[in-house]
Amino acid sequence: MRSIRAIRYNAPVTLTFALAAFLVLLLDRLSGGWTTARLFCVYRSSLLDPLTYVRAFLHVLGHSSWEHYSGNILLLLVLGPQLEEK
Repeated sequence: MRSIRAIRYNAPVTLTFALAAFLVLLLDRLSGGWTTARLFCVYRSSLLDPLTYVRAFLHVLGHSSWEHYSGNILLLLVLGPQLEEK
C-alpha cells in the first residue's frame, strides 16, 4: 500500500501573502482596475485623505498584470519558505 503525502502549509507567512496578492489581482480584474487604482497604488495625495495611509501598507499586494504577479510571486515562493524557516 502506497503512503499518500499530505500537502503542508509549511510557510504560512509566505503562502498567505501570495494568496492575498492573488485575491487582490482577481479583485482588480473583476472591478476593471478600480480597486488597484484606488487602494493598491501609491501616488501623491493629500495627507488628510485616510486612504493615503491605507495605500502605504496595501500597495505591496497590488500588481499591474498576471506577468508582474507571477514574476514577483515566483521569486517570493522560491526564497520565502527558506527565509521563513530560519
